[in-house]
Amino acid sequence: MSSLPSSRQLNVFYLLSWLLAVAQLAALQTAQQFTDPIVAGWTVVAMLTYAWLYLAPAMLLGHLLRRAPRAWARLPGGPRAFAALVIGLSGATHVLLHADRVIFGMYGFHINGFVVNLVLTPGGIASLGASTATALTAGAIAAALVALHVAAYAWTVRRAPASQEGARPSWRWALAAFVALTIGERVAYGYSEMTNFRPILFASERMPLYQPLTFRKFAQRLGVAAADGGSERLRATDGTLAYPRSPLKVQAPAHPLNVVWLVAESLRFDMLDPAIMPRVWALSQDAVRLEKHFSGSNMTQMGVFSMFYGLYGNYWFPMLAARRAPLLMDVMQQQGYQFSINTSQRFTYPAFDKTVFANLRPEDLHAREGGAPAWQRDVQNIDDLIGFIDRRDPARPFMTYMFFESTHANYDFPPEAALARPYLEDFNYLTADFAADIALIRNRYVNAAHHVDAQIGRLVDHLRQRGLLEDTIVVVLGDHGEEFMERGRWGHGAEFNRFQTGTPGVIRVPGRAPAVIRGITSHLDIPATLMPLLGVHNAPEDYSLGHDLLAADFHRDYAVGADWNRIAYIGDDFRIAFPLNAVGAARNVATDGDDRPLPDANRAVRAIRAPMVEIMGNLARFKRRPG
Repeated sequence: MSSLPSSRQLNVFYLLSWLLAVAQLAALQTAQQFTDPIVAGWTVVAMLTYAWLYLAPAMLLGHLLRRAPRAWARLPGGPRAFAALVIGLSGATHVLLHADRVIFGMYGFHINGFVVNLVLTPGGIASLGASTATALTAGAIAAALVALHVAAYAWTVRRAPASQEGARPSWRWALAAFVALTIGERVAYGYSEMTNFRPILFASERMPLYQPLTFRKFAQRLGVAAADGGSERLRATDGTLAYPRSPLKVQAPAHPLNVVWLVAESLRFDMLDPAIMPRVWALSQDAVRLEKHFSGSNMTQMGVFSMFYGLYGNYWFPMLAARRAPLLMDVMQQQGYQFSINTSQRFTYPAFDKTVFANLRPEDLHAREGGAPAWQRDVQNIDDLIGFIDRRDPARPFMTYMFFESTHANYDFPPEAALARPYLEDFNYLTADFAADIALIRNRYVNAAHHVDAQIGRLVDHLRQRGLLEDTIVVVLGDHGEEFMERGRWGHGAEFNRFQTGTPGVIRVPGRAPAVIRGITSHLDIPATLMPLLGVHNAPEDYSLGHDLLAADFHRDYAVGADWNRIAYIGDDFRIAFPLNAVGAARNVATDGDDRPLPDANRAVRAIRAPMVEIMGNLARFKRRPG
């Protein structure tokens, strides 16, 4: 390659890349979108225009770089360096589009703030638990996409005409057509949002980085009434933290109880079964068992956050910014508790070292990551906790926390824990046939839960043998649930259904009679239950959004879940997720109490108007307006 390609040749290369981008976007769509001519037309136009927008940065930079041919000629291998940049930029765009397709297919959301945070935060990628085979498959796909661009570039510089004659008018027409199509697509979406034409709103959510255009206010100024329910928005008011709302009134117990807090990754409600988790099941017979318990989220960081703070997961952001630990941990520190906080991943992702455990000494935080398989790390952490219990100062109470990693995909366990057979031997995220293999994948998960149960049993047995069980509160929870295609998804983080948010809940308090709570309970209720046992006399509403599970009049009408951009009402009647910001927010997701889609989401929204107002107030409850 002795010279730079002509502008026309470069445009031909970008045309081929654009066609490939359109094909990638087409793979994201569903057949249902093409049954209605209006929705089909909107979808095709959106694919054509957004494929161009995704490639626009690469195209603009390529043409700008080409405008200095003499500079490239002076560089050793200048044309090859130019080619590498052009191919690299376009190829990287396609790698991101493919990654987005994979993420959307597995989890139901596009590359977003959560995914970017996952990649950029230390330990984030490792927390996915991907196997070596998965990483190799991803690398092969990325290499293939780049190779396609190498071939396309080589073909264009050798075969495509280099002459510019007659080229400008055609590209001007193409640009004019693009502008017209873009304006039409924008206006169609805005009109659909205003009139609540849901098929187009739904279709827009299959476009990565889709930016919705709304003109409700403009329409109202013109006297045009907008449909109700197009995009309900719940937002927290701005302001600094007011946490707690009133100073805590604490009288430390004369005989403080120890606290053993055990959390398993992705442990969903139906794993608390006598056959799968017999040790925890036996513990639950002498404890308060929560039969319809929900996490505060469908993801780890906000699930764990909600169980320690008793607040909606959306409070994660101001708490992280303020480096504010939960009041529950403050009270235990003030009462001289000894701590051993253990995890089989990192404390930096999610940033629990800056939130839940922000004020603890570094030597109290024990993380095991990488190296040994997750099931072995869990065993080693329980060994360490047992050692800590034996070495502690017996004159002071202690608090231990353990986060089990075995039940995180790809679901790790030793051979002796293989309760469910057959199971998928090599679980590769990218090559797994979820429709065909989901039962085998779920068996891996059951075996991992069985292994976690054995480790919890070891710790409880040790407490009993040391005569400490009757002086110790034991809490067993999942951070969130895990779905196995029961409602069309695998994993978690996509929906707020029972499978992705429901977890076991067991709280054993010495001296309390066993009980079963069959109604809705939430992670939000954990601090309100434990704080009175630590001598806190304030009403729960001073420091949390939960209720005391041990109170005689305990009742909860609904639970609340949250993720990065949404908040969800979770009730016996409806499950409805509301967007918290405008970017990419096109609809409310509404299902019935059995997580089945509702034909009329607006009716469900209207039915929970009072809870919505309560939720809105709670989003601002622990914030103080400046001034």
